[in-house]
Amino acid sequence: MKKITAILAGCIVLTIGIFLIFNNPSDKNKPTSESIPSETTSTAAVPAGKSGRSPDRTPSKLTAPDDASITKEQFEQLSREEQGKIVEEFVSEFWKAELAVSEQAIPERKYLSLDVFSSPYMQTINEREFWQLSPEDRETAIVEVMDSCRQYRIHIKDVIAQAQACISNNDYARAEAYLISGLERGRALSANKEGLLITRLVGIACQKATLKEMERLYTSMSAHSKVQMAQGKLQDLDIEVAEIRETVQEFKQ
Repeated sequence: MKKITAILAGCIVLTIGIFLIFNNPSDKNKPTSESIPSETTSTAAVPAGKSGRSPDRTPSKLTAPDDASITKEQFEQLSREEQGKIVEEFVSEFWKAELAVSEQAIPERKYLSLDVFSSPYMQTINEREFWQLSPEDRETAIVEVMDSCRQYRIHIKDVIAQAQACISNNDYARAEAYLISGLERGRALSANKEGLLITRLVGIACQKATLKEMERLYTSMSAHSKVQMAQGKLQDLDIEVAEIRETVQEFKQ
């Protein structure tokens, strides 16, 4: 709306400028009227003014409030307030018509149907496709996606709890197996770089939770090379999260 207002203001200034140019001092030395151009030299007849004299030739005509054509000569005889009103209405009518044409030219947006995707949506819809859904379908999809996110959170917490129980029993091999299963589940969620951002973030969260538990496990086992591996993977995930943040900023722009 601000952009349209600025355009209208610019047009009003331009229109007033045109009339000032037409009303230059040299006009005073010219006859106050000219003969109306013949049909062979003009594409449209210019109506005579109220005084009965033929108006000066002008490249355009304004429309007065009562929809009657008004000549430059008649315009100049009006008060400054009346001139301003006519100019504003002239510009306003132009943009009403112009914007109406622009709206008609915009094709009806075609949305993707949610029916073409299977559940769980967090794994079958990518980010680009999500924003091609209708607002209603996006709302339906996100409700299911958020429910799936909660289920994954519960699952990973359960995996870590089982691994911790194994560690307390000194069953490190079984604890490691549980944590690896949680890590792989998270990797599967974040593998598709074009997937839903929320899906990727949930996958990264699953990986970080299990890697941190792995780091503690390997530290207690004095498995220094595995500790370094877990720490390196955590750093890689931090980099990926930063990249996702940049993507989100691009969407906001």
